[in-house]
Amino acid sequence: MKLAVLLACLVASASAFNVAPVARPAALARRAAGPRVAPAMELEAQDTWWGDKEYPDSIVLGIGKDVPSAVFGITSGFALAIGCYCVAQSNLLNILSGSTVNGFYVAGALLVPYSWGLHVAAWIQKQNGK
Repeated sequence: MKLAVLLACLVASASAFNVAPVARPAALARRAAGPRVAPAMELEAQDTWWGDKEYPDSIVLGIGKDVPSAVFGITSGFALAIGCYCVAQSNLLNILSGSTVNGFYVAGALLVPYSWGLHVAAWIQKQNGK
């Protein structure tokens, strides 16, 4: 029985990587009937090299390129405060056992390195005058 289940799982996982998926006839009819529309906007690759300057352009922040420096700075402070509180409360710096670990505190401790990233983003925006 275990062999049959294992074989069924193997066949199911192999079918997920099918090279030529079978399309339904209705989908083929729609594709053949309508003209193909070009995408409305194409993405351009922008140069983010900043080796000749002391700080990068805001474009390196991606979707955060228009966020003001103050927002990044305040959220960095909040993330650092919450993260430090979670590190202190979770006792991560001492010997841990299964009964002493609180998952919420461990997850909150991950905000400490995240606050560093927000701090760097605030610095980039401040240097760029935003």
